[in-house]
Amino acid sequence: MMLIREVVDPNAQQLSALCLWLQGRMKDQSAAKPLSQAAFIQMANSLGVDVTEQSLADMASQEPLSNFLEPVEPGSGVIRFKGDTEAQTGMSVDQAQAVVNSNAKAAMRRRQ
Repeated sequence: MMLIREVVDPNAQQLSALCLWLQGRMKDQSAAKPLSQAAFIQMANSLGVDVTEQSLADMASQEPLSNFLEPVEPGSGVIRFKGDTEAQTGMSVDQAQAVVNSNAKAAMRRRQ
């Protein structure tokens, strides 16, 4: 019988734990979703995980990190977490407010 720690790279396990912690922390603090690669690498190094930009990109494309991170784009300098991509609406804030206001007014007319 094989244990999971015999199959999964311990560095990948530690980076997965770091990803989970960062996702929770970012959600709690309503922080910006993309994180700089330099900050992520510095945090990983402080945990004793020797990681570089290239090794991070390689590990992000394989499990278990591929479950937490979007593929790292070369030269982008940012880390994006799965599920944190914001939908592009194609309209400005003013346009969105105008749509909401008009829908609210229409709903009020129907209610009367």
